[in-house]
Amino acid sequence: MVNLISLIVFLLFTPFLVMWAEKRARLVRWISPIVICYLVGILIGNIPGIILNRDVQEIAYMISVVLAIPLLLFSANLPLLFKQVRPALFSFFLGILGVVLVSTLAFLVFRDRIFDAHAASGMMIGCYTGGTQNMSAIGIALNVEEEVFVLLNSADIVFSGIYLLFLLTAAHKIMGRVLPSYRQKLKIKEIEKEDEAETVRQGKGVHVLAGLALALVVAGISLGASLLIFGELLLPVVILLITTLGIGASFFRKVRALPSTFSTANYMLLVFALAVGSMANFRELLEASSALFWFCGFVVFGSILAHYLLAILFRVDRDTLIITSTAAIFGPAFIGPVANAIGNKDIITIGIALGLIGYALGNYLGLGLAYILN
Repeated sequence: MVNLISLIVFLLFTPFLVMWAEKRARLVRWISPIVICYLVGILIGNIPGIILNRDVQEIAYMISVVLAIPLLLFSANLPLLFKQVRPALFSFFLGILGVVLVSTLAFLVFRDRIFDAHAASGMMIGCYTGGTQNMSAIGIALNVEEEVFVLLNSADIVFSGIYLLFLLTAAHKIMGRVLPSYRQKLKIKEIEKEDEAETVRQGKGVHVLAGLALALVVAGISLGASLLIFGELLLPVVILLITTLGIGASFFRKVRALPSTFSTANYMLLVFALAVGSMANFRELLEASSALFWFCGFVVFGSILAHYLLAILFRVDRDTLIITSTAAIFGPAFIGPVANAIGNKDIITIGIALGLIGYALGNYLGLGLAYILN
């Protein structure tokens, strides 16, 4: 019980400490609060003798995502979004093309070292156009042994985690040297400062409660609809409904102008980073040290490199590249943290939408390629 309470306190109050430090320490602002929370989570999750409650970690992860998405979308600028649909779709499909090509190449390179290499390639495509659930579904459809899924999933945590840190820190600056800037970008820093002034300096905590209450209503309706229609909680369905309702709420002027939604969402994203980081158990990941481990690394970094090279060739702007790469590699749940890290919340909606498209395409592409390669 003590460990359980300590974990809950850690997940809920560490973000407050980091946000407090951000206002007082230049180093914290330079590193980024979300990166600090992610690294702190990894550290706590891997200290010998500390046993964390996986259920609590997953609940914190899910709740933070479910609340952060509508809070971020309440002030969405839809006219700006519509201007970005075409280049974002183009960039996303460049990413899918990269995953398919590299997964096929990985099959040719590793087929003599991996049993059922065709199935592993299909599972990788499912994972990096949709998500982990696609990887699992494809593995079940192809009768792949559970051990293969465990090893690939463990390797995915290692390599995609490295890439996530790159997205949250250096990607925006580095890609800005070779790609054009996002032309329609709003002044997010000014929005964030105004939001903070309303909620912190003037002490209008009622706005925070109002934003949270509205986000809870959106989440409750979405969860209830999934249960009512499908008889179970389906994450893709829930995220789709939350996104739709969040966008719908943004059409109301009072909701769109509601102070605090940005800073409250930022807090939720820090909880998210802590929970995700704490679930990366390196002792478990060491079990993935096999040919499948390097196979996964080949696909992850090869796909990313292919996407980036194609983006440079076709002059995709850097924000669109980063968010569409996030949608393909990580899915909708990570769009908010990455968009927040690069300071552009106006691409959140299209990023989530593309991630959901990836959910739908992942199984078809993965199974299709697996059957072709076999």
